[in-house]
Amino acid sequence: MIRKIFRAISHPGDSRRLAREVVEYLAGSVADADVLQELDLILTEGCANVCRHAYAGQPGELEVRLGLEPGRWIELEIVDWGKGFGPNVQFRNPGPEAEGGRGLYLMCKLSDACRVSRQGQENVVFIHKDIGLSQWKS
Repeated sequence: MIRKIFRAISHPGDSRRLAREVVEYLAGSVADADVLQELDLILTEGCANVCRHAYAGQPGELEVRLGLEPGRWIELEIVDWGKGFGPNVQFRNPGPEAEGGRGLYLMCKLSDACRVSRQGQENVVFIHKDIGLSQWKS
């Protein structure tokens, strides 16, 4: 298994660069462009959520922890040390009238498992995505 940590400040430009950096790293192992695009959407949304919500618009720490088992799966943890989600996190589509709230729903729809947790001072969005053997580079 391969593990790697990527870090940035939760500023919109920096968080987008962080998402791209992780996807570029994964492109060295994953051959399927659709899978890479899904991972980019997951990471971009997760990092944007930290920018918008975790630190009340102020800069703060943002970390992506990557785990991959080539030929099998990828796991992502999007981590911040801000205010967190609270106890009633929902992974459902809020409906067409809602102005927001679709990010976690989309992230979960693009993954095989997702959860949000508070671990000590860390807020962690965990994503697991199974990737078929043929979608990896040899």
